[in-house]
Amino acid sequence: MININDKAEQLKVLEQNLNIYKESIREVALEILNNKVSKYPVFVAYTETITIGKMIIDKEELALEYSINASLLEEFVAKNIVLADKINEFKKTWKDPRKFACIFAIIDKEASFIYIPYDDDQE
Repeated sequence: MININDKAEQLKVLEQNLNIYKESIREVALEILNNKVSKYPVFVAYTETITIGKMIIDKEELALEYSINASLLEEFVAKNIVLADKINEFKKTWKDPRKFACIFAIIDKEASFIYIPYDDDQE
């Protein structure tokens, strides 16, 4: 079982990693949007092997703690991570993907959606 301090530390490390990655994540999000692949790009941050999305950033290559996979809301629904009857609720909380990255953060086998701004002046 994880204690609060460990989780807080892991969140801090994830935030540091995301600050390094966010421009690369933005480029992939814009590619997904501009090519009309989906209106809902989702990025998965993880430390252990997962089967969601396609890897775009390998932590091993950068000597960091988190890898990032690119995915889509549609894949999350297909894999029952977001239940079909919860899609509208998910979309209501959705932030502009040109300004914010939707991150599905997996920390110690717990996961949640967080939004990080690409620019520090975004709310």
